[in-house]
Amino acid sequence: MRIISGRYKSRKINTPAETKDCSYKAKSSLRPTSDRARESLFNIISNIIDFDETGCLDLFAGTGALGFESISRGAGKCDFVDISRKSLELIDKTSKDLGCTDKVKFYKEDALSFLRRTGKFYDVVFADPPYAFDKYEELVSAVIANDFSIFALEAGSRYAFKYDVNKYDLIERKIGFTNFKIFIKKENE
Repeated sequence: MRIISGRYKSRKINTPAETKDCSYKAKSSLRPTSDRARESLFNIISNIIDFDETGCLDLFAGTGALGFESISRGAGKCDFVDISRKSLELIDKTSKDLGCTDKVKFYKEDALSFLRRTGKFYDVVFADPPYAFDKYEELVSAVIANDFSIFALEAGSRYAFKYDVNKYDLIERKIGFTNFKIFIKKENE
């Protein structure tokens, strides 16, 4: 798996051996966002926001692909949250390989617990929960409570979310097996 664009274009993102396939049938519960899906997501987001010096949050970070793509495109910092020590070790290794350790922070914590505790604003929030995740409404509510400019969620197509249509626009895209729901805070809010 490689970074698509920006300063670290074509540089490797470390992944565990069983996810090299990256198909939806991967043996691991870790399922990195495919290059094609990441490229489409970042094309959408880049038309809305300039990544220069933004603060990003990568929830359920896994390999950190979404966060590192943001840093490569100019994000000033990215916080990575994952419950798995092994995932955070991979992210740490990638940050060292890329030479961007000054732009990353790691949190070994459940994503919902982190959101309830932090109260921090992020320009861009990414969330790619595992397939078995069943607390989407809770997740969306927790992110909204913390405030953001853009929230990109990978979720099954069967999930419909309640959100304040006066405060947020919603873009939905399906790319291969990946479904994105992108919440965009309206400028007047």
